[in-house]
Amino acid sequence: MTNSSETDDQLGPTEDGAPFAVRIGNAVETLDPAYFGFVMSTGIVSIAFRELDVAAVAQSLATLTIGCYGLLLTLFAVRLAAFPDRMLADLRHRERHWGTLTFVVATNTVGTQLLVFFDAVWVATVLWGTMIVATPLLLYYLFATEFIGTGKTDVSERIDGAFLLVIVCMQSLAILGGLLADALSANVDAIVLLSMSYFGSGYVLYFIIVTVVTYRLLEGAVRPDDWTGPYWITMGAAAITTLAGTTLGPMLESMVGWAQYAPVIVGVTFLAWAIASWWIPLLLILDVWKFLTVDIDTRVPTWVIVVPWSRLGFGRQLHTYAPTAWGRVFPMGMYTACTLNLAGISTFGLLSVVPAYWGWFALGVWTLTFVGMVRTVVRVLRGERSSSTTPESA
Repeated sequence: MTNSSETDDQLGPTEDGAPFAVRIGNAVETLDPAYFGFVMSTGIVSIAFRELDVAAVAQSLATLTIGCYGLLLTLFAVRLAAFPDRMLADLRHRERHWGTLTFVVATNTVGTQLLVFFDAVWVATVLWGTMIVATPLLLYYLFATEFIGTGKTDVSERIDGAFLLVIVCMQSLAILGGLLADALSANVDAIVLLSMSYFGSGYVLYFIIVTVVTYRLLEGAVRPDDWTGPYWITMGAAAITTLAGTTLGPMLESMVGWAQYAPVIVGVTFLAWAIASWWIPLLLILDVWKFLTVDIDTRVPTWVIVVPWSRLGFGRQLHTYAPTAWGRVFPMGMYTACTLNLAGISTFGLLSVVPAYWGWFALGVWTLTFVGMVRTVVRVLRGERSSSTTPESA
C-alpha cells in the first residue's frame, strides 16, 4: 500500500502562489499513469449503456472517452519529452508501475469504442496490433522488475489488486480481437488464434493471481484504510473474462476447427460470471465499511450514511478521491457489459434483469468519481493542496 502522505501528489506537488506555468509543469511531471483508468472506466460504462439502449449516455461518454484518451496521450508525450527520468522512475516504482497497464486496457477500450460506435475498423486495427506487440514486452518487463532483485520479500507483500490488471490486459486484447475478426474476414484465423490464446492465458492466470491477492487481503486483520479501489479488480478481472468469452464463444460455432470448443468456452464463461457475481457483496460491504469509518472520529455525517461512495466526490476532510479510485468504477461497468452479453446467449436470458439496475449504480459511482477527479484537477490548477488524507491507492 502507499501511505497517505501521497495524496497531495496525485497530480503533482503544488506551492501556494506559484505561477500557473509552474503548477502545470509540476502536475505533468508527476502525472500518475493510473489516470488511464479514467479512460477505461468511462469507456466501458459507455459500452454498457449502449447495450442498455440508452444512447444519450452511451454516445456522450464515448466522445468523452476518446477525447480524454487523446489528451492523456498528449500529456504523457510532453512528460516523456520533458521529464524522461520521471517516466522511467514510474516504470521502476513498485507502487506506480502497475498503473502503466491501464494504458494498454484504455487503448483497447478506445479501439472497441471506435469500432462499435464509429465503425473505424482500421484505426481500431492499428491500436489492437500495436498493443498485441507492446503488451508482452511490458508484462515481461514488469514481472522482471517485480520479482528479480527484490530480496526475500514475501510474494503476498508484492502483489495486490492492481496485479490483476495483467488479466484485464489480456482479456481486453481478446475482446477487441474478437470484434475485429468479423470486420477483417481475410485474417480471421490468425486473429481468432491470437485472441483465444490471450483469453485462455488470462483465464488460467486469474485463478493463480487471485489466490495470492485473496491471501494478502485476508492475512491478519484487515483495516478500513487497507481497502482500496484496485481490489475491485478481483471482480473486474472475472467480469472482463466473461465479456471475452461471450465475444469469442458464439463466434467459434461457425468456424471450422473451433466449433467443438464453443460449448466449452460458453460453459467456462458462465463460471467466470458466477465468480464475479460472488465477489460483489463482499466488495460492497468493504467499501461501505471503509467510507463509514476512515478519518471519521465522531458521528458519521448523514450524507455519507445515505451514499457512502459520495466521499469520492464531495466533502473536505472526508474527500477520498485518488486516481486509482477508477479501479473501482471499471469493474462495475464491466460487470454490466458482461452480464448483458451473457444474457444475449439464450440459455442465460434471465440474467438481463441484473444490469438493468446495476448499470445505473455503476453510472452513479462513475459520476461521483468524476466529480472527485475534477475537484482534484481544479485544486492543482489553483495551486492548492489536497485536503484529503486517505488516498484511494494501493
